[in-house]
Amino acid sequence: MVREVPQLPLLARVAAVVCHAGHNTVCEALWHGVPLVVAPIRDDQPVVAGQVVAAGAGVRVRFGRVTAAGLGEALDTVLYEPGCRAAAERVGASFRAAGGAAAAADHLERLAASAAPGAPPPVPQPGPVAVPLEER
Repeated sequence: MVREVPQLPLLARVAAVVCHAGHNTVCEALWHGVPLVVAPIRDDQPVVAGQVVAAGAGVRVRFGRVTAAGLGEALDTVLYEPGCRAAAERVGASFRAAGGAAAAADHLERLAASAAPGAPPPVPQPGPVAVPLEER
């Protein structure tokens, strides 16, 4: 039995991901330009799945109701229709252009500083802006 799978190195080598639309797996797959088949279960997963579909980066199936044939069709779609991979690659490029954790930390520091009593408003910084999936 495998106790741990090195997900990030693996994502650089796979052609598609099938998952429950957890935010981390979806973002990590899209970072690598990998299209998805998502089967949301609960909480934020239906929202994340909807964003994947709206971006054109994957296909949604119904958890617990999809048949093996239906799952195979969804997987064939993301593997063989170039639009899904192209959309996943576009989203991944936007993630990388946004600057990652360092840019997020800088932004949070500016927000925190502006929230301090008597602090001036934050000065906008030049650079790329990530567009949320729902706006694509």
